[in-house]
Amino acid sequence: MRRLLYWKLQRSVMERQDVRKARRRLKKELILFMNEIIISDRFRLSVIFFNKGMVVPGFQVPLENLEMNAYDYESKDTAEVSSIPSMMRTVETSLGIHDTTPRYPKAVAQELYDATYVALERLRDVVKKYNIDCDWVESGGVEASIHTPEEDDEEVEEESNHKCRILTSQQVNQIMGRQIVSSGKGNGTDNKHGLYKWGEYDPSCAGVNPFALTVGLADAVEGWGVKIYEYAKVAKLEKCSHYSSQTGEPPDQQSTDTSCKGKYKLSTKEGHVIHCDHVVLCTGAESGLSKRLSKSFVPVYTWMAATEPLYDKCPLNKEATERVLSELNPREQSSRKETTSSSPYAAPMCGDDHFALNYWRNSNNKEGRLLFGSLCDSFSFPPLFISWRLRNALTEVYPHLSNVRFDHVWGGKLAVALNSMPIVGRDVDYDNDIESHVKSSTGKSVTEGGVWYNIGFAGHGIVPTALAGSVIANAILGIPDRLTLNEASKKDGMQHEQLWQLFHTYFPPPSWNGHPYSRVGSCAMFMLYNIFDWLGKKGLPVPRLPEIW
Repeated sequence: MRRLLYWKLQRSVMERQDVRKARRRLKKELILFMNEIIISDRFRLSVIFFNKGMVVPGFQVPLENLEMNAYDYESKDTAEVSSIPSMMRTVETSLGIHDTTPRYPKAVAQELYDATYVALERLRDVVKKYNIDCDWVESGGVEASIHTPEEDDEEVEEESNHKCRILTSQQVNQIMGRQIVSSGKGNGTDNKHGLYKWGEYDPSCAGVNPFALTVGLADAVEGWGVKIYEYAKVAKLEKCSHYSSQTGEPPDQQSTDTSCKGKYKLSTKEGHVIHCDHVVLCTGAESGLSKRLSKSFVPVYTWMAATEPLYDKCPLNKEATERVLSELNPREQSSRKETTSSSPYAAPMCGDDHFALNYWRNSNNKEGRLLFGSLCDSFSFPPLFISWRLRNALTEVYPHLSNVRFDHVWGGKLAVALNSMPIVGRDVDYDNDIESHVKSSTGKSVTEGGVWYNIGFAGHGIVPTALAGSVIANAILGIPDRLTLNEASKKDGMQHEQLWQLFHTYFPPPSWNGHPYSRVGSCAMFMLYNIFDWLGKKGLPVPRLPEIW
């Protein structure tokens, strides 16, 4: 017993003396586990470690949907489009509720989308500069559609600006490894053209280990002197009284502490106090610190599974992709080889356009596991039910994998706004003076202080969060970061110099998410759209539902 106590005491002293070293060692071990997909089998433990790992530019809302809902400043009118946002505006107008949010022009939608491609290149540069070992794979991405394209459907047009390529049903099946499977029942052709009607390949997409990327970025900023207190949970955010008295903040957001050394006071769960001039809320689906944010989104659960090792039987492989793309445009074969990952296991990130979309990739190693995600729920369900539904979704895509074992299943909730766009901007509940700036020692116009928010990426976050982080940093420093000051914005009289102002002005946090019926209402809507997807796949004539965004 004495030896045991002495050993524990000695170990405790050693850990206190070298906490940083122990932390680095733990991170490296976790990264190793993640690369080998050896994680705890506890159902809810691994959501922060895996995630999708898909590095895709753009937002959850497709560009064409944003443009359809945009205001045309040339004709002073908006195209009639059947979508949930447009229907909500109609209902609000009929009820006499006037939305003060200005309508964005198409040029703003295009500019924000272009900014995500710039952010993707910056993220690539950061990974290379700081030598972040995050299993980055330049493999491209394939999005397949279960809907038959219409003759005048703009979605089928190639996006030549970003070298996207339209794929036929057969090409989609070949890239995804969905060739004819002889099941011994009938002619075995159910898996050839039945599910996906067409698709699109985007060479700019990549794959990554998101946990390793997060750790690498944390190490990089710590190298610049940034301190990260990852276990300090903030319980309360208040504005200091000497600021609140000037701006008339509500009493519940004021701090009576006269010794505040900054504009805001944050109290942690452990009782520690932090004084600062800037607060950035990046809390995802946990946004209790801000009343404005807590009622601006609906929490949505999604789930993923890792199959047992498939080795050579993994349907996703590099050779099939190269073969199809070389047939599409042989001239680009040489340039494609320069940008494609040298990993022999690299294969495209895959997804489809089900309402509860499926998304999957391989593990990028010799084990050839398939990482498959799907489902869209308003509530958390029992693990066995989730596993059963994930297996049904996987079997629909790959019938020959119906008996494959799931080694790991995990999931978590996402913050999804009513328009599914990221919520980026400044919380005016804490400070209405969002234009106040002071001159720094370098002569730059630095924002005097404020509470900023950066949430609601709806599961499409690796690239948009890289963009949003840069946007908020430039906002705090007062650095103009607009790619262009487009003519549409000039005509509207809103000559914003910073990207955060575009998000803040045109895509502010919704004032109401349907509470207390938000989860029940979204659950009913999810069921309706899923049923229509199912009926459409059965070949039944169903009306087209309004676009969800």
